[in-house]
Amino acid sequence: MADVLIYWRDYRKNAAGQYAGWHSNSQLLGKLLPGDRLWLVTSGKSLGHEVEQAGFLVAVWQVAEAVENPGDDPAYPKDRYRYRVVPDEGQSVTLNEPVAVDHILRPARGSKAVSIGRYLQGPRKLNETTARLLRAAAGPDLAIKWLTGGRKREE
Repeated sequence: MADVLIYWRDYRKNAAGQYAGWHSNSQLLGKLLPGDRLWLVTSGKSLGHEVEQAGFLVAVWQVAEAVENPGDDPAYPKDRYRYRVVPDEGQSVTLNEPVAVDHILRPARGSKAVSIGRYLQGPRKLNETTARLLRAAAGPDLAIKWLTGGRKREE
């Protein structure tokens, strides 16, 4: 199972249609398999947060499939975006509150004055240690979803 980090530059603008999929030319994303996970991070600026340059985890998508872009969305033409990653909506989580993860993702020598997006250009595989730290940071929203398999809890 692969864990892949993606910087979501336009989170505020794009979040409404979030489970429609992620479009990219990245071969890494084109090779994802069902069950792999996308860890979606944005900047404080995208969230309207006072710490504009910091990184925040906003969602964790479990991949349903990665396919060639069929070209059915004019916002993502297939000549510019080769792949579409479709998340499994029932197994994916949008965090109720974005979680500060800058301390996990920013390079040790990285300036805190520089936007996290500068350090996170392009999708990248996460190692097990970083994935574990992100899981812990995500807290109960993610834990409950994964422990219940996405089923609603009885009150």
